[in-house]
Amino acid sequence: MKINITKATLLEGIQVISTGVSSRTTRPILHNFLMEAKKGKLKLVRTDMEMATVHFVPAEIEKEGSITVPLKEFADIIKNLADDKEITIHCDENNKVHIKSGKSKFWVIGTPTSEYPAIPEVEHANSLVLDPLVLQKMVEKTAFSASTQETRYILNGLLWNNMTDKFEVVATDGGRLAVSTHKAIEGSQEFKIIIPTKVLTEVCRYISIAKPDKETKIEVNVSSNQVSFMMKETTFISRLIEGNFPNYNQVIPTKKNITFEVFTKDLLASTRRAALCAGEFGSVVKYKVENNLLTVSSNSQTMDFTDELPVKYSSETFDAAFKPQYIIDVLKTISTEKVSFSFVNASQPALLEPVGENTFKYVIMPMRA
Repeated sequence: MKINITKATLLEGIQVISTGVSSRTTRPILHNFLMEAKKGKLKLVRTDMEMATVHFVPAEIEKEGSITVPLKEFADIIKNLADDKEITIHCDENNKVHIKSGKSKFWVIGTPTSEYPAIPEVEHANSLVLDPLVLQKMVEKTAFSASTQETRYILNGLLWNNMTDKFEVVATDGGRLAVSTHKAIEGSQEFKIIIPTKVLTEVCRYISIAKPDKETKIEVNVSSNQVSFMMKETTFISRLIEGNFPNYNQVIPTKKNITFEVFTKDLLASTRRAALCAGEFGSVVKYKVENNLLTVSSNSQTMDFTDELPVKYSSETFDAAFKPQYIIDVLKTISTEKVSFSFVNASQPALLEPVGENTFKYVIMPMRA
């Protein structure tokens, strides 16, 4: 293999494949990435056996071939080469990867491609096409509610529920729930799958890097045990999480016996201040609404906090307490001026909705004050 490539192009490719895969592995080969020069393009591949990233960058191919190289060492070398010099890379019969830029020369030991895990083929049987910015928004507005505990693996992903009348993305950790709803996707088949949060986070990161225009689409392909995301020169492939996702519709309150609206930024700032005084373990922030005032309060053994915010509410006094971070996480994602709180009673979950935007719902379980 022998190629010529610019530093900026190669670094962009390395950036796309360098994160998202786990660095914790007992297989040394998984610390490597694969380079394959073929048909005027350089193919870069990285996998951790759970997800894989495949990315193509333009390069001048003098000799086709492939090799795997330690990612960290290779990336560090490329970052420190001169910006204005073309890079030449070639590998010899001893699997030495030679890197030359101007007068600078390096070599690193590579590993034959035959020892690298095979990347599964993308199946196109069940596909849907989305606006990448819509996908990014739906994921980012829900993913924070997914569990990060390894013991609750079924909740370490987002449910994608594609129905005939709508498409929903759902996340929960058992104490909170986030639901993003999109109109029905024309031409797609019904499915219900759980996608690991990790790959969706990487897809969103790539969308931010790629800055797609209005014409760019992302193709999602679903099979029995894997999902892939294809946009421009990049493909993400991931295993699905097997198991039954909780029946989230049973958790969403259908009655709104108590409801009020409050300015999103004001409540976010107040809740953050309250969290400072709530203590670390078992901390709660209390919310009391009466006489057109919302009182936010918290206390610990050494601190106490109280704040008041105006609301339109004239019914009987109502109290509820929540984990402050749950409230903060929701308010950070809401882009509307106001947020609506709805309750059946103080012991039932609270429903939070952006006022004027009906595509997102958030449910939070209350805490004992």
